[in-house]
Amino acid sequence: MRYFWNVFLTILTLIGFHLGFALAQQETPQPPSQVMFVLDGSNSMWGQIDGIAKISIAKDVMTDLIADWDDTTPVGLMVYGHRRKDDCQDIETVSMPGKVNRQALIDKVRSISPRGKTPISLSLAMAKSGLLLHNLQKYPRPKTSLVLVSDGLETCNSDPCALVLDWEVSDPGTDVHVIGFDVTDAESRALQCIADNSGGKFFRANTADQLQKALKDTIKIASSAPAPAESEPEPTEVPKPKPAKPKRPQFLFAKLCETCSRLNPLQVRWEVNQNGQSYYSGLGVVSPDTAVIEAGKYEVSARFKSSAAVVTGEIEFGPDGKQVEVLNLNAGSAMMFAYATDDKTKAADPIFYQFFPIRDGKAANKAIDASVSSNSAVWLPAGRYKVVASHEQITESTEIEIIAGQETRYDFDMRVGYFQPSAVLVKGRKPLGKKVDYRIYQSKEQAENSKTGGIFMLGAFNKQQPLKPGRYYVKAMLKHVNRVFAIDITANQVAQPVLDMNAGTLSHTIQSRNGGNKAEYIRYIDESTKRDVAGGLNSANSLYLKPGRYFLRIQGSNSKGVYETLETDSFEVFAGKTTTANITIP
Repeated sequence: MRYFWNVFLTILTLIGFHLGFALAQQETPQPPSQVMFVLDGSNSMWGQIDGIAKISIAKDVMTDLIADWDDTTPVGLMVYGHRRKDDCQDIETVSMPGKVNRQALIDKVRSISPRGKTPISLSLAMAKSGLLLHNLQKYPRPKTSLVLVSDGLETCNSDPCALVLDWEVSDPGTDVHVIGFDVTDAESRALQCIADNSGGKFFRANTADQLQKALKDTIKIASSAPAPAESEPEPTEVPKPKPAKPKRPQFLFAKLCETCSRLNPLQVRWEVNQNGQSYYSGLGVVSPDTAVIEAGKYEVSARFKSSAAVVTGEIEFGPDGKQVEVLNLNAGSAMMFAYATDDKTKAADPIFYQFFPIRDGKAANKAIDASVSSNSAVWLPAGRYKVVASHEQITESTEIEIIAGQETRYDFDMRVGYFQPSAVLVKGRKPLGKKVDYRIYQSKEQAENSKTGGIFMLGAFNKQQPLKPGRYYVKAMLKHVNRVFAIDITANQVAQPVLDMNAGTLSHTIQSRNGGNKAEYIRYIDESTKRDVAGGLNSANSLYLKPGRYFLRIQGSNSKGVYETLETDSFEVFAGKTTTANITIP
């Protein structure tokens, strides 16, 4: 929302400049009307009409419209919601009105893949402010019209109907024509309010033919020349008033690299200070009603869009009110992509990227504040970064170099398979379910010798663990029985091994013959190795053991209070069977 109001304030900044020339240009021929399309690329455009996705219908109709476009009418294109999910600033200005590059516009329209939200208010505000800046040196100001094509309402907590009503009060003249594509009655009324409040027309289209007709009718209205205003003739003896000299806005300029062109002032937000005091805060178009930057030097902080490309420095304004040198942000862009299937053109979803600056060969512990989705640029200060990509529970990392003014691309292979284990006491038995835990290791040595580490799956019955394709070693843990198994994970497949624990059950009771001795601690000894395999406090217990012969070493106090150790006769545990031992001690 903060960015939205910055854009809206920019609109107001330019109003005075344009209105000031109105009277002076009455004798000048009116230039051709300009049309700016604002096209819905949000996720809802995947909805279907008669089995065909709305976006497919819109693409076909727009393609035909552009192919037959009248070259005498300058046309531009803006698209929202087509690059990132849940991002209310996902708005792309494809082109400003000018000579039609038919193939470029058609290629862009055909490439739209809906995925995001519906920021109608911000899109209209950016379109209007962009047109004002685009027409800054054009006198008289050409008639401009916005043509919004949307299949639904604003989803970014703003009111476009109220926005355009404010325009009619502060800066009339830009009509917003609205085409509601496959909308409900309630949505239709809300969208019509936008057109009504701006002096535009509203059309409702539910089919491809209706959309085509609505667009043609809208363009006919938008591109028509404005009717001359009727006025009373002035008495010849009264001289016409001399138009007031307009107050021009001042511009703050930055660039991404030393040899780069300067950026659009609407793309950079500034904090301007002088003598330690805040002087101006806002986008790079400064209204004379907001602040007048006099000749001198100023301390500044400049941020490109809402990115991490921020620089602090000093700028100087000359006596002519213009910035002496362009501030260098020394930043470039990263374009990350990750695929999780064998179709390497399809982005992994969900995906999360983090950027850790590298200083003196070591990556920082904390990632910088930068968010990005696949195939979407994120701007960063020049330098080296460790990039960590996360998909579900899978992470991959790489190092990239950001070069000022350039784009760095990297594709992550996030293909995964899934491990869904189950275990049985012996083959043919029912699964043991959540009684078995698992640790997953990269090597057999780790699995056999490590008690911690790896990927831990607690009672993972019917759970799927995503893993990169390859061979792993899994330690299955049934209380005191551990076995290691090799498993192979294949991309996009679920490995569901049934692991044979090859174990038996020991069930025992321990009683004192005369009630004098107490079994305070019990050790379970493997007869062949003489090593403890388990220990416990219970005189009555049941536990799983590997097949073999065992005896118990019982420790406790006798009737005289003397601590003693007793060993039982050995007994054998068989795989898949229960061995019962009723033990009597003195």
